[in-house]
Amino acid sequence: MKIRAISARAVDCGFQKQALQTTRVASPMSRFPRFAEARASWMWPSKKTFVRVEADNGFVGWGCTNGGEITEMIVNSHLARLFEGEAADAAQIHAQATASLLPNDRSGFAMMAVAALDIALWDLQAKAQGKALVDLLGGSELETLPVYMTTGRPEAFAGGGWQGLKAAAPYGPESGDEGLAENVALMRRFAEAAGPDQPIMIDAFLSWDADYTLRFAEACKDLPLAWIEDPIPPQDVEGLRKIRREMDPGIALALGNFAFSYADAADLLRSGTVGVLQPDIAWAGGITETLRILALAEAVDTEVILHNSCEQPWALAMAAACQSKARVECVDRGESSPLYSLLAPRADIANGQVAVPRQISGFAPPHFVSAAFEAAPEPSKGG
Repeated sequence: MKIRAISARAVDCGFQKQALQTTRVASPMSRFPRFAEARASWMWPSKKTFVRVEADNGFVGWGCTNGGEITEMIVNSHLARLFEGEAADAAQIHAQATASLLPNDRSGFAMMAVAALDIALWDLQAKAQGKALVDLLGGSELETLPVYMTTGRPEAFAGGGWQGLKAAAPYGPESGDEGLAENVALMRRFAEAAGPDQPIMIDAFLSWDADYTLRFAEACKDLPLAWIEDPIPPQDVEGLRKIRREMDPGIALALGNFAFSYADAADLLRSGTVGVLQPDIAWAGGITETLRILALAEAVDTEVILHNSCEQPWALAMAAACQSKARVECVDRGESSPLYSLLAPRADIANGQVAVPRQISGFAPPHFVSAAFEAAPEPSKGG
């Protein structure tokens, strides 16, 4: 099976209209007043990038990532010209794609583009073999996976059997003692909604510093705080080590949303600070790269929770097939959102459990995405 054509389209799927984008959520830009109130005011290109890979036998594979026009350009102007006409071998193409980008970037947008192409190639292979992706990855006897919920409205998920409720921190050090008090009050609200002995978590999105993180942890010492996620940039290894050394050992550091490759994940794990590793398959080089990350984490006995799992059917398939004690994340977008069903039907979640996807037909985009491919002119190939 050879690749006939590769194309990418950046499509607006309403990401900037989500509550996490339009309400106050702490971020690396919070210290700049004009960007503090809403992530939508500064967020990187927010369109979803869909990648379509057509094989010479008529099968079509689909992948998806973030990065909008940037990742679209990398696929159309660089990766497509390298691999059209080549065998649809995901491992071989992944190795060559990452090597071809290495002189410019081993991380970030480059690996997002590789991820979307890689996911599409795995989808193509599953369709060609007449298998569900979970079976192509080794199969699973599990019917469901336990879910934790990331939300801004914890009361809506009280008593739902979740593996925890996670908040997005609204404030960072720039908001002083008042902001710290508001963050702690939010955690008390989450603890009340979660119920006795149920874990709560908080995502600081790289917006804090080591001292602020320690102050927050101390202020929450009477709460069932399971982890603090990405409190500081992953490059600040000494800051992470200070937090891990001085913080209550019962509170984990959840890191790795912004680990875009095996190398990034390995750097974090070598720091000795990771309690939970949370790579995003659609950012961290795709399925092929994440298989390596899972093996690395298993070797050092570190739990992996695949980021934003319930919006990524490939993540649910990987968790079921490749992890012995998986739990996954669902991001609350409200009652309805296009983001719930970009390449597969909305994940079936009930009583804190999500069904393992087993569709043999694989991934397929909604009509508005297909229309974007049909309407747009053929992308130019770099050279």
